[in-house]
Amino acid sequence: MTNDEIIQLLQQDIQGEHQAIVMYLMHAYELGEGEFAAEIEAIAREEMRHLDWLADKITGLGGKPVMEPQKPDFTPAEPAQQMLKNVGLEDGAINQYRQHIEAIQEPGIRMVLSRILHDEIVHRDMFTKLAEETRGMNGVIAEANAAGEKPAERIAGILNEGVRHEYTVILQYLFHGFMTEDKELAEDWQNIAINEMQHMGWLSEALASRGGRPDFQHTDLVLTADAETNLKADIAVEREVTRSYSEQIPELDDPGLVALVERIRDHEIFHDNQFAGLLEEVEAEEHDAQAPAEPEQETLTKPAIPTVGSLKK
Repeated sequence: MTNDEIIQLLQQDIQGEHQAIVMYLMHAYELGEGEFAAEIEAIAREEMRHLDWLADKITGLGGKPVMEPQKPDFTPAEPAQQMLKNVGLEDGAINQYRQHIEAIQEPGIRMVLSRILHDEIVHRDMFTKLAEETRGMNGVIAEANAAGEKPAERIAGILNEGVRHEYTVILQYLFHGFMTEDKELAEDWQNIAINEMQHMGWLSEALASRGGRPDFQHTDLVLTADAETNLKADIAVEREVTRSYSEQIPELDDPGLVALVERIRDHEIFHDNQFAGLLEEVEAEEHDAQAPAEPEQETLTKPAIPTVGSLKK
């Protein structure tokens, strides 16, 4: 099997992981805060780890990880029904990983896929148990809607604009980290992406608790392998969203929402500063690499002092 053929299989796997992540997060936000939602979010975090491992293998083979998921099913349903959807998703993943392990002969990749397969089997059993435990329950969104509660259209719009932004930069920053060979720079991108995941969660939970549904769609992504280009794009998007959050805060009449959006806005300002510092480092390194080498100084040697013997000759 060629590298391109292996990459094609791993791309299918990474799209499946991405699909699972966003569906599981949606189901957790639908449930609202509590033990069940925490269990689902923990599974989603494991799927994020899988996505990272697969991206590492894809880039190691010279490929670029796809950042689009398999089409998620965001259809509203009772929690128990959503858990059964997740069981089906895990069954599909288990079958696919077994097929890919059989097809791929490279030991390092087979080892990673085998580890992921083991996790998916555990996830399937956990969702089967959750389907039983959540039977008859209503999620927080359904309960709010049943009580006639729904966020004002403009408030829902502001929160969902934030969700879409955070989802976009999560994908963009993860991709930038995947594509760089600089381990420290990759770690910086990943850490900022993790902070953006927190933001998306906070905004989604705030929206769901008011009877609204998070909108997991991303806007345009800047996906290149050039660190300087990527950092400039990241700075631009951070400054744009900082401006947007600042303009929207006066429209919020809920002190809790004001505090939340202000906190996220201040984090984005910090990210802007982080990216600016990283860009300076990358530009300095590139400048040093392109600077012409200084000409070698001619070494001047002192004339040897004649000996008495040589003078006699």
